[in-house]
Amino acid sequence: MTTSKQNKIIEDVEPLSPAWRREIKRRITDSDNPLRYAVFSDICGNGRWRLWLDVSGDGYGMSIDQATLFKREHVARCVAKAYSEGKRNTLQIATLTTKDGKRRVLKYEKRKRQTRLCG
Repeated sequence: MTTSKQNKIIEDVEPLSPAWRREIKRRITDSDNPLRYAVFSDICGNGRWRLWLDVSGDGYGMSIDQATLFKREHVARCVAKAYSEGKRNTLQIATLTTKDGKRRVLKYEKRKRQTRLCG
């Protein structure tokens, strides 16, 4: 492209509205947030042995590094619900951080006590 064509293209671009500027700023700060969510299965029920869900491989991994990370908690919950369907144990959500390129769990979701029905 010649310089005159580049100048013409640049001149044709309209300035961003204040609403678009706020949206872009919100998205940038959201992408910089190191908080993520991962889905896991607590095999023994006491937190000693966890399997981490790897959605891309459609399986489970033994370490947190193999887990699929989700940016939104509600998306992680929907995936956990979909993978738990028809199974005895429900999958749980862990909140973790990805600072300095390392994954570190901040909080494990506590298992909800399931009541047995007599009958």
